[in-house]
Amino acid sequence: MNWFILTILAIIFRAILGLAQKLLSNKVKISSQSQAILLTTGAGFLSLFISPFVGGIHFEGLSAVWGIVLLMVISQAFGNILWFKGLEKLDASTAQIAFASILVWSTLLSALFLQSRFTMQQFVGITILLIAILTVQYTRTKHRELNKGLLYVLLSSILFAVFQITSAELAKTISTGAYLLIAYLGASVFVVAVYWHKAKRDFIYVKKRFIDVLGVTFFMCIMSLLYFVFSYFAYRHAPDRGVVAVLLTSQVVLGVILAIIFLKERTRVKQKVAGGILAVIAGVLIKS
Repeated sequence: MNWFILTILAIIFRAILGLAQKLLSNKVKISSQSQAILLTTGAGFLSLFISPFVGGIHFEGLSAVWGIVLLMVISQAFGNILWFKGLEKLDASTAQIAFASILVWSTLLSALFLQSRFTMQQFVGITILLIAILTVQYTRTKHRELNKGLLYVLLSSILFAVFQITSAELAKTISTGAYLLIAYLGASVFVVAVYWHKAKRDFIYVKKRFIDVLGVTFFMCIMSLLYFVFSYFAYRHAPDRGVVAVLLTSQVVLGVILAIIFLKERTRVKQKVAGGILAVIAGVLIKS
């Protein structure tokens, strides 16, 4: 399949994933750590069923990149925790736009580890992106809760920038099936090991409300899997992986529109749409 079509599909499923994660945060009252466990564990087991259709699970060459794999797992684990903590305090559209700052961190990490060079145009893009973030939170800056939520999302975007770079590197080495299994179940095992007591306590809540939790969790896991699969293949086949990153930023605007339609987030609609558009413009400039 053409890399551009793969990227478009990844954009759609990433935007829907943001909506599903907010639904989980609203409906399932457990810690952000346990929400992350639900996502990674559910998607990890589902990846076993789809792996035969995406090239299977092969671990050849894994020993040569174990450091990158470990960094990917840790960034995925803590990135999800911080993202869910941010969703508890922000509406979905504001969180999506703030998360667009991942482009800033990706650019900085590229300069540090991939010897990329900044241009004046990229600096302009970073400035526009910061304006976009300020735009969506302008009228609420006096609320500590929003500021804290925004901080969580910004921190998660740094970790997911690390995850993005490591994933792009692994796309050249390990199979898609192996990548999905490690990215999801590896992160799940890590979070359970670190936050065992919280996970054990929240398991009681999940068990009592299993049917309600199962529906929204299954939907979220499917969207996450589809996003991972299509973006991973897009990175693998695109002539320039930076172009894929630019196009994936478009999910910000789509995410805002979906939140307005399905989550009834009707406050400051013009600001959110403007912020989303600015974030996309910034992405084009930063990654150009």
